[in-house]
Amino acid sequence: MPGPGVNVFIGPNGQGKTNLLEAVAMLALSSSPRARREHELVGPVGPGSRMEAEVETDGTVRQLSIALDVDGERTRRAIEVDGARRRAFDLPGHFRVVLFWPDDLGLVKGGPELRRRFLNQMLVQVQPGYARALSGLRRILEQRNSLLKRIAAGEGGEDMLEAWNQELVQVATEIVDARAKAVFELEPEAARCHSQIAAGESLEIRYEGPPENLAEAVNNSLAEDLRRGSTSIGPHRDDLSILLDGKEARSYGSQGQQRTAVVSLKLAEAALIERRAGERPVLLLDDVLSELDGERRAALLKEVSAGGQVVVTSVEAGPFPPDLIATAMVWTVDSGTIEACG
Repeated sequence: MPGPGVNVFIGPNGQGKTNLLEAVAMLALSSSPRARREHELVGPVGPGSRMEAEVETDGTVRQLSIALDVDGERTRRAIEVDGARRRAFDLPGHFRVVLFWPDDLGLVKGGPELRRRFLNQMLVQVQPGYARALSGLRRILEQRNSLLKRIAAGEGGEDMLEAWNQELVQVATEIVDARAKAVFELEPEAARCHSQIAAGESLEIRYEGPPENLAEAVNNSLAEDLRRGSTSIGPHRDDLSILLDGKEARSYGSQGQQRTAVVSLKLAEAALIERRAGERPVLLLDDVLSELDGERRAALLKEVSAGGQVVVTSVEAGPFPPDLIATAMVWTVDSGTIEACG
């Protein structure tokens, strides 16, 4: 059983280290932080999988589990808290995580979807009602887009559009407000971390949300929405601008600068979660230390050494300082089997 401090899992690639961290993250977030389709989470050995853990938060111990049953590309998901069935948006908040993955560079280099996912994964853990609002947004977009297609095809339904517009504006406003406040809170901490790591280079982040008058913008977009058969205005189109010394990091930053920006954002995320939740999140680091240079590695290890539970994977023990390994719980991972060392 992992200890309350640093837990290091060592093993060759392809042995299950990432699966372990992904399972922990799913139990915190209710969905995979990486896979787009849940059937991708179940391997060829059987038709399903199950993740479960005992977690302690604020002195309360809970049993969490997620079971996945796959039939082709359809997946049935069963979530339980202390043996009682729960909906997906009821799970986040029982414990909290911050993830560092090798592909986190996509936060800077990738498309807006990855930056929205970053904000969503953070906010479902600390903002009451946010997970429910995201679920509501998905439902509204499905229904409104289906209605737009019917109207465009001449099948009627115009009388129902205003009701869906109102629902969209209501839930979108809740999501947009939460994201804007979070980015305002993240920005100074991310800038401070980046300045320390990158010798004074400035980092800015800006929330790029929908127009201020959302109801008017949704109404004005009707012609375009009918042409496209989809909703063009709303938080599903938002983005997070990341600037280095006033220039877009995606276009002008070197890979080293972009990695520094990602590390700074993640450290700021951990600080925000701790500030709002009153306790440190579990840090999940998936084989990232070997990809970082000395300064970025030092920044992460400083965060690791500040206390709280950490689960970190690596191909070898080399990237870790000897004093950290000496005080950590060390495990080996081989063909999906985990064994404690020593």
